[in-house]
Amino acid sequence: MSDIEFEEDVDIQEDDLFEDPQEDADEALSENHLVSILRQLISSGEIQILNNEHFYSMSLPVIKRRPNLDQLKKSAIYQSIKQASGYGADAGSPTTQFNVLGMLAQRQSGFGPKGGSFVQSDKCKISNLFVPNRTERSIVNCNSKVFCGRFSRDGSQFISASQDSRIRVFDASNSQYPMIRQIEAKNVSWSILDIDFSPDGEHFVYSTWADALFVSRMYNMASDDIHCLFLRPERQKFGVFTVAYSNCGKQILAGANDGCLYAYDLVGNRRVLMVPVAEHDVNAVGFLDETSNIFFSGTDNGIIKVWDRRCLNEDSPEPAGVLVGHYDGITYIDSRNDGRYIISNSKDQSIKLWDLRVFSPADAENKVKDHLSYGNWDYRWDEVPKRFYNPTKSLEGDTSVMTYRGHRVQKSLIRAKFSPAATTGQRYIYTGCGTGRLIIYDTLTGKIVQAIESHRDTVRDVAWHPHRPEVLTCSWDFNVNLQTFQCAENAKKKTCPYASRTRRIEDTDDDSEDESPPLRRSRRIAELRRAQSNYD
Repeated sequence: MSDIEFEEDVDIQEDDLFEDPQEDADEALSENHLVSILRQLISSGEIQILNNEHFYSMSLPVIKRRPNLDQLKKSAIYQSIKQASGYGADAGSPTTQFNVLGMLAQRQSGFGPKGGSFVQSDKCKISNLFVPNRTERSIVNCNSKVFCGRFSRDGSQFISASQDSRIRVFDASNSQYPMIRQIEAKNVSWSILDIDFSPDGEHFVYSTWADALFVSRMYNMASDDIHCLFLRPERQKFGVFTVAYSNCGKQILAGANDGCLYAYDLVGNRRVLMVPVAEHDVNAVGFLDETSNIFFSGTDNGIIKVWDRRCLNEDSPEPAGVLVGHYDGITYIDSRNDGRYIISNSKDQSIKLWDLRVFSPADAENKVKDHLSYGNWDYRWDEVPKRFYNPTKSLEGDTSVMTYRGHRVQKSLIRAKFSPAATTGQRYIYTGCGTGRLIIYDTLTGKIVQAIESHRDTVRDVAWHPHRPEVLTCSWDFNVNLQTFQCAENAKKKTCPYASRTRRIEDTDDDSEDESPPLRRSRRIAELRRAQSNYD
């Protein structure tokens, strides 16, 4: 960034010829100090440079090419999700319409695989008719940017973290979401960057710009009860961008700005692993399945690496495999928790679905270095390069099963996740968006099912309730909003002022047509036409 110079017309007085040189030196030193502070604030994102291009339209990007389903339809996940969402292997297209009354009649008559009762896939098939399509309300205004939010595994609690250093806990046992507790986190620098529940829902961990992780109990929340888990990094300016509990609850993974992946053993109360992953920030980490032996990392150079704890040598760490395909940095990775499939969200404005049985070639990482866009633009305030939305070819070594495009990734590390298995069969992939929307993709078709405009700023994190068709969206407009399903008759009764425009790909009618007043009919003309028809 170039220094800003100010020019003023000043009358030179006689006293100006005899100014104290020391005073001038002090003023110059003070100005340099202020410039240094300004640069640090801009680098951290606390202050943003705005220009005319910054105020871009909040519309979604135009994707000219249809999703390529060739690899997806050949994969096992296609049949698995199709089966889990109520469309068997022998059924037709997963978008085929079905009759709920017919399903009820068959159950009443005793037909079906279990003597007529609905199996789990039947329940998911019906439940997927009620995918969230409208903003119902805001459950809280935090008066600061909301960075992250998570449901506990049983869906009884929801936790959020915001830039005001406050962690809020909500009762998620019903749709009212009353706030039951809040705590002021300690040692927070700039903001809480990530948060995660323990598998049993008894504890939570959060991270910030500090050389430690912070753990506390859920039911005795107090600042004094927050415990520090020191990671002992080798860098002084240190921040942890992502944290994840292991499925056994005994370890915590963390990714940091020094390019390392850390593992902390909660039983032994010590750091047990520090793996140099890349020269760039580690933005995403997580475990692949319930065993907690396989984990992954995603970095700012767009490379995903998969690690096996059982054969990992910390002195000379080698990943079990590498996934190449994104043109820019990874912002989030979510596991299907089946030991096989993951999705990754990226600054190249795409989500990719990966089969971890098919890694990229061993030399793929070195071959694509010249094609990656790391450092060519700053996603915090620059306009997204248009080449990302409609690329002409894939990177060499790209083994992804499917690519989803249609949302914006800007300003922050936006999350993308699989929808719950219990209620949707993981039929959908949902993500935040730089346009303030919640975007829901159909995993099997690649199309956007819902694009709910709910916020006035970036939606950084999203959380789908494990047992209800409800999604909570955490945004930089200070709000956590509740997204639910509303039938067409009630669609006009919106309570959120930002939910004026909602898009559903299958709908062909525009909302404006539904809200237009009915046409006025003339009784005289009607009688005239009736008389004419009788005459004919």
